[in-house]
Amino acid sequence: MTTTSSATTTTATTTTTTRTTTTTTSTRTTATSRTTTTTTTSRTTTTTGLCSPACNSEQTCVLSICTNVGHLGISMVWSRSGDGDIAVATPNRKVIYYNNKGPSSSTDQGELDRDDLYNRGPENIYWPLSGSSPPAGTYYLCFEPYSISPTISSSNPITVTYQVVRPTGVILTFTKTFTSVIQNSYKCDASSSTLMGSFTYP
Repeated sequence: MTTTSSATTTTATTTTTTRTTTTTTSTRTTATSRTTTTTTTSRTTTTTGLCSPACNSEQTCVLSICTNVGHLGISMVWSRSGDGDIAVATPNRKVIYYNNKGPSSSTDQGELDRDDLYNRGPENIYWPLSGSSPPAGTYYLCFEPYSISPTISSSNPITVTYQVVRPTGVILTFTKTFTSVIQNSYKCDASSSTLMGSFTYP
């Protein structure tokens, strides 16, 4: 399932629109199983944060940590401790993740500047204001469970949240709960089992 969102909120301090879709898909393991995931996408305009000291004008606050935004900031958190990995595919099909951090031509000048190996994030990818703008088009967002214990299951689910932030303050939020094993691929496209959602820039 792909969830595509764009936002042009300009006035309200906090405006949230939520669309929830529940789908059932098949997961290939040693035995046939069924996985139910719920993806929620919302758009919010925010003017406040919980970080102390306060974040600067080029940052936003995620889990009490200031993360860089620049031209475009994409952060990810997850619900229990472990090594979860952010993976973002640009419109040019270049995937930014821990083994391709950038900024370089292989990341379309995007940069992974926060990599959390032990906790719940955030991990963050952004395009610095001092560099080139992100390419226009559709971006895909994926969660790679590099090392999560106990293993993801219906009795040990994990909930992952992405925030996509523009300098205007508009935030797109993608939330998905995984209830069975998903395999790392770092491919990240519309057909990926690790897909969280997608959005269009600008």
